[in-house]
Amino acid sequence: MKTETLLFTNPATGQSFGEVEMTTSEAVQKAVNDMRSSFPIWSSKSVKERIRILRKFQTLLIDKRDEITSVLNQDCGKSRQDGLIELFVTIDMLSQYCSQSQKWLKKKRVSSGLYFFKQCVVEHRPYGVVAVIAPWNYPLTLALPPVLAALLAGNTVVLKPSEVTAATGVLIEKLIHQVPELAPFVRVVHGDGKVGAALTQAKPDYIFVTGSTPTGKKIMRAAAESLTPVALELGGKDSMIVLEDADLDAAARWGVWGAFFNTGQTCMAVERVYVVESKYDEFLRLATKYTRDFKVGYTT
Repeated sequence: MKTETLLFTNPATGQSFGEVEMTTSEAVQKAVNDMRSSFPIWSSKSVKERIRILRKFQTLLIDKRDEITSVLNQDCGKSRQDGLIELFVTIDMLSQYCSQSQKWLKKKRVSSGLYFFKQCVVEHRPYGVVAVIAPWNYPLTLALPPVLAALLAGNTVVLKPSEVTAATGVLIEKLIHQVPELAPFVRVVHGDGKVGAALTQAKPDYIFVTGSTPTGKKIMRAAAESLTPVALELGGKDSMIVLEDADLDAAARWGVWGAFFNTGQTCMAVERVYVVESKYDEFLRLATKYTRDFKVGYTT
């Protein structure tokens, strides 16, 4: 059987710079099975021990910042500076998770209500194997934090990066393998929607998806067959509201920035604007001015 591949293509230049083999359906199922087998080992580690291991991964992300931003630059067409912002956000989120996870996951005493002679507690337990299906607009920030949060909670993980930014997915896999204490508890599968469907059908214990509404609906329908819990972070139609007392210059400047940052490919980008009628003409003039100031281009 012929192996399918994903090409790495820079969207800013149209140039290809590599490829990766797509993961077969059988290999996807094996990845889930492997993570289910390794789950008892990882979940038996204390939260403190998981934090120690993930702090090593955090240090690696910092050390590999040049390589990471270079791949994001080619894979997404975004500037190295924007790639660095994406990396910093990822590191900052991991730092917060590590500093707070012991408190978040601690067993808590709660009221027993009218059961006077009983003690009630809330105890957080991991699901098992968590499938993370990530998007292409922020292929690092919207892939790694859910993976790392699931790991800190005691789960093992199978990650499917977007086929549109497959080079970043390969980089994430490479980085994970550079932390031997972490590598046995994460798998990365590569491919398009067929691979995502295979991952959903492989019956993980929890599915976390960031993507489009149509994709979210498909995954939820498939997951419903096995009653697999699903968390969906999907696209919307985000609005900005400009009221009577608004600083119009600031509203126009940052409204335009919010619409065009990352070429508008952001889940909370400004996609429509409601302006009070008395301020509409002036806002339109300023927004048009700031839009004309934008320069379109690509930098390495």
